[in-house]
Amino acid sequence: MAIPIPIIGGIVSGISNFFTKKQEIKKAKVTAKAKLEQARQDGQHTLEMTDAEWESISAEKQDSTWKDEYITVSVASILNLIVIGGIAAAFGEPRVLEGVSLALKALTDAGVDMGTLLTAVVFAAIGLKIWRA
Repeated sequence: MAIPIPIIGGIVSGISNFFTKKQEIKKAKVTAKAKLEQARQDGQHTLEMTDAEWESISAEKQDSTWKDEYITVSVASILNLIVIGGIAAAFGEPRVLEGVSLALKALTDAGVDMGTLLTAVVFAAIGLKIWRA
């Protein structure tokens, strides 16, 4: 059975696009580093970069940090505790859910909007560019 030509073309095109994009990212990274070094040497305080150049530099800097993961786990753990508390309450142990409810009330009283916080964490986790839009 022969494989139809459009399928082969689609596969080859996809692979080609992947490698082209990878080369573009490498080029943007090299260009950004060169611009940054030149700006340092010239004593410039401002620097013009494309989005791709900026993203390559910032992604490199964030590879070694753990703060994003810490924030994501901290905020998501609240949802997990609510679910665990609900399950525990269904089995006759309401103290976990009461504790979570008390914690959420304390956060609300402190001015923390959990809906906004959770939305921000989800957007950050999936990589949307909220602030650069």
